[in-house]
Amino acid sequence: MLFGSLFLLAAFGFVSFIFLLKFNRRQQRQSSQSHSSQPVRGDELAIWPFEPMPIMTDTEVIFFRKLQKAIPEYHIFSQVQLSRIIEPNEEAGTDRSFWFNRICRQSVDYVLVDVDAQTTLLAIELDDWTHNSKSSQKADAKKDKALASAGIPILRFHAERMPSVEILRHEVLKAIENYSI
Repeated sequence: MLFGSLFLLAAFGFVSFIFLLKFNRRQQRQSSQSHSSQPVRGDELAIWPFEPMPIMTDTEVIFFRKLQKAIPEYHIFSQVQLSRIIEPNEEAGTDRSFWFNRICRQSVDYVLVDVDAQTTLLAIELDDWTHNSKSSQKADAKKDKALASAGIPILRFHAERMPSVEILRHEVLKAIENYSI
């Protein structure tokens, strides 16, 4: 009789535990859903405090125009997020979001794309004095490594020593040729 009472008590405790566990999960789901439907600061405003800004600096515009003259046979895009031209490959496995987060906030100044409008041939950076700090150099190294890992060459030019159209064409075509070998 004592054994039967203990068994019933244990069974009742187990069923109660399962019930509480499921009830707690349901409450957590409902709580997270109600939090996600909460308005975020600024949602109530009819107009947000934004204004347009130039995509490129004056120096970048000058370089862009030289680039257009140097390689008119290709498409040139400016200020392109790395996540628009590279992505984690299959080797990343379940760590895809980790690797994506390594590059998602970085961009390149210019991207050279083949006439098919899909094949990225080259990334180009126009480095100025802002690239002299340790943190910028570390970010540049990370960007270079990510692009090289994806098989996209990167060319860096210094804004203070802006190349001529002829030199620019030579360097760009050489980089594309060397990487496609």
